[in-house]
Amino acid sequence: MKKIFLLISTIILALLILYTTRITTLYKVFKIVSPNKIYIDLNNNYIFDERNSVTIKDIYYLDNFTNLYKYPYFKDLSEDEVFFISYKSNSFAKKLLNNQFVAINNGEIFINRKNYKKLLLESHLFFDDSELSQKKYLEKLKSYNLNNYVIYNTRSKVYHKLNCEKGRLSNNYKIIKISDIKKFDKPCSYCILPEEKTQNKTLYKNSFAQKNIEIFFTDLNQIMKPSKKCSTKACISLKNEINKSKETIDFAVYGFNNQPEIMRSLINAQKRGVKIRWVCDYDKKYDNYYPDTLKLKKYLKDFKTDENYDKNNRSAIMHNKFFIFDNKKVWTGSSNITSTDLTGFNANYSILINSEELAKIYTKEFNQMYNGNFHTNKSANKSSVIKINDTTKMEALFSPQDNIIQNKLLPLINNAQKYIYIPIFFLTHKELSQALITAQQRGVDIKIINDATNAHTKHSIHKILRSNGIKVKTENYAGKLHIKSMIIDDKISVLGSMNFTKSANNKNDENILIIYNPDIAKYLKGSFIYLWNKIPAKYEKYDPHAESSESIGSCFDGIDNDFDEKIDKEDEGCFIHQ
Repeated sequence: MKKIFLLISTIILALLILYTTRITTLYKVFKIVSPNKIYIDLNNNYIFDERNSVTIKDIYYLDNFTNLYKYPYFKDLSEDEVFFISYKSNSFAKKLLNNQFVAINNGEIFINRKNYKKLLLESHLFFDDSELSQKKYLEKLKSYNLNNYVIYNTRSKVYHKLNCEKGRLSNNYKIIKISDIKKFDKPCSYCILPEEKTQNKTLYKNSFAQKNIEIFFTDLNQIMKPSKKCSTKACISLKNEINKSKETIDFAVYGFNNQPEIMRSLINAQKRGVKIRWVCDYDKKYDNYYPDTLKLKKYLKDFKTDENYDKNNRSAIMHNKFFIFDNKKVWTGSSNITSTDLTGFNANYSILINSEELAKIYTKEFNQMYNGNFHTNKSANKSSVIKINDTTKMEALFSPQDNIIQNKLLPLINNAQKYIYIPIFFLTHKELSQALITAQQRGVDIKIINDATNAHTKHSIHKILRSNGIKVKTENYAGKLHIKSMIIDDKISVLGSMNFTKSANNKNDENILIIYNPDIAKYLKGSFIYLWNKIPAKYEKYDPHAESSESIGSCFDGIDNDFDEKIDKEDEGCFIHQ
């Protein structure tokens, strides 16, 4: 018995020695091309060539957006999330392998007797074909708050937002926490907003909710390029209402572009039996400014346009942006259904109101256009101030029949006592500007944020306002200041689709809401002050060009910001205005 035991012990010891000998033959790691491809000195001859490469099979990570097509489980991830998790994956692998000697056993890599592939999976920064592994990977990503991280250039000591093209193109970057930024590190002039240059500074609150009301604020250059992703609260709210609708959706929009999730939701709503009617704008060429509008016509065929309105004078546009859901809810504001407006590239307000009474008013306006009566052919709605909740009243008004500027806005300006704040895309209306000058002269604090596009048109009157003592800042970002709003005395707010121009008032199809609610006025005032503070003081006297180095991100965003048919580095503005 002792002999048998001794024999077994000897065999086990021999196998252990053999195994230990095999696995402790160590090889130097030459280079880490990726976590899946590693060059190892397999011949121990210090010669670096392709024969020394080792590929790790059946383990994955998201290193670019092409991977998303292979793994639908991650289809809703944003570009920032993919970039971040890719960096984390690569960093983890490099930390494991850098300057290491590894063992090879049955084609597997071991680091300090630990299986490399197993370590990758246990980190949940990598996944295999199992659903559980992919779920853990997604949970790992969601555990990070990306708002707490920046790209840091180790050579220049400049830090960038995660979506900053300049930051990503550097060969010397790493991702660090905002709290790790040092005193003498410098913010990127391209992507970091002035108020964010201090550590841990947060963006202005991007939504407001009260009974039956939600307001959504999308910030200037919240993202650095237009996006197809429906990721902002404004876009998600619209998509959710489309997906929840049961019977009807009526909508009037200037146009659609690069918002596939919204278009898909509308098409799916029609498939499940929701009756959808819509109206849109046609220009002089019997076309729509936004190309996806014409694509949507192929699927949602119950639509009307203003193509037959005054063929000799087609300067009027159907410029509304409103949806009516099941004759109960209204979604409206300044946002077109585009990759610039709904995504946080342009600044906009959107609002969702749960009110059957308000829905009836908007439906009456919609029906006029649906029945072929656009622009000056419409009749007045005779709308009145309606109650939305215990603290909120609203009045819906429509151009051109309600003559909004003369009948409503001028009296509001003339009765203002403390302040009038106006974030506006286009302000060219002379009578309205004169009323603002008069209000300024009687002591009302007036501040206006002007879009750079408007500032360089011959019709802009912002210089006249400045010369009369009114503070006007022109924004200096790639994204448009697309809001059309007015906030008065912590009491009254105006928002909608209408710019403060003669054409918007007298010709176009437009809608605005006058909101009587102190809390909403204070919320919108807060967002105005936030926008005001992020624009440098020098742009109170000087107007930056919309596509130039003066306007942050405008030479890298792929957009023709000044409408001269030249984009980014093709535009001389990106070189002249240095």
